[in-house]
Amino acid sequence: MEEVTDEPLYRDRVCGIDIGKAGMVVTIRVPSDANPARRAGETRSFGTTRREVLALADWLRSWQVPAVVMEATGIIRGFQDRI
Repeated sequence: MEEVTDEPLYRDRVCGIDIGKAGMVVTIRVPSDANPARRAGETRSFGTTRREVLALADWLRSWQVPAVVMEATGIIRGFQDRI
């Protein structure tokens, strides 16, 4: 875990997920064990299979992370064909 000093917390345990076609990159931010005024973060990669998504859910539960923000970019196929 990497510790960082950050702005005041609105939620103390959060997760950000960058979703791709073949995988996800996931970062959690939680209070530091050493100093609650600081935050600890960890980044992991997961696949998009059912097994990998369930592993992600287990990992988030183990850190007691209740809130997730997702980001996915790409081209909507139907829209691209109309341009």
